[in-house]
Order: sequence, then C-alpha cells, then structure tokens
Amino acid sequence: MENKTILMTYFSVMVLLSFSYQCLAIAADLEEMLINEFDVVLKHWPSPGDYNLNVIRGQSRKHLKYLLNCGVKMGPGGTECSIEYRDAISRNKSTSKDCCLMIVKTGKQCHTEWMKLFFQFYQVKRFSSKAMIKSNEIWNKCSNETEAIPPFSG
Repeated sequence: MENKTILMTYFSVMVLLSFSYQCLAIAADLEEMLINEFDVVLKHWPSPGDYNLNVIRGQSRKHLKYLLNCGVKMGPGGTECSIEYRDAISRNKSTSKDCCLMIVKTGKQCHTEWMKLFFQFYQVKRFSSKAMIKSNEIWNKCSNETEAIPPFSG
C-alpha cells in the first residue's frame, strides 16, 4: 500500500510540474529521448545465437565432456533419430524401435541431461516445461518397448 502512495505522489508531482514548466511537457523531446534510449538497449541485446552460445558457455567443462560422451553413445544413427525424436515431442509422432533402442542404450541420465541442455536454447526454451514431460513419456514408452537393455558404459 505504501508503494502505491509513493507512486501516486510521484505521478501527481510530475503532472503538476509539467503544467508549471512547459518545457517539461513537450512530447517531441520526450519521444526523442525514449527512441534514443531504446536504440541503446537494442545495441546491447543478445541475438538468439549469442544466447545459445552463452547457454553452452555456462556449462562446466566436465558437464560438456559428459554430454559429448553421451552423444558418442548415441552412435552414428543419432541424427536421424534426433529428427524423429523431435517430431515425437513436437508433433506427437511415434518413434521407431531402432530409435527407441538408441535412446534407451544411452541411459536415462544421458537422455535427461541432453534434453535439459537442448530445451535451454533460445528457439525452444518456451516449450521446455511441456517438452520435458513429453520427453519423459517417450523415454518410458521406449524403455517399456525395449527389453530392459542396460545402459552402455564407456
């Protein structure tokens, strides 16, 4: 309540000052000032590519090495399965048995860590909460479809 009072007092004083001093009430000057401020902010705003690089740079070397090892576990079919997996998450399509085998072979922890990193990227971060739920559903489905294959150790 105290903040509202202070805010209302501030605006009342500003309105009274603008009527008293005509130079403070010139809209064109205020507009020019706002445009200049906006330009300064935009110059320092990160692009999506910069944002994604910052996400990767924010990971520890140990964690990045772990993720690279997880990628190796996925094997050469990883690219096709990545596309299929993305479609399973975003378009409710099903994953093939081969891709399910690959997903389960990498292990639950590898799978989860890859998804956490992927859904931090700028282009997909707004879907992360729903996608992580869907990702877990796909993992469970694949895990049940494939006969409890132990994760690849290496």
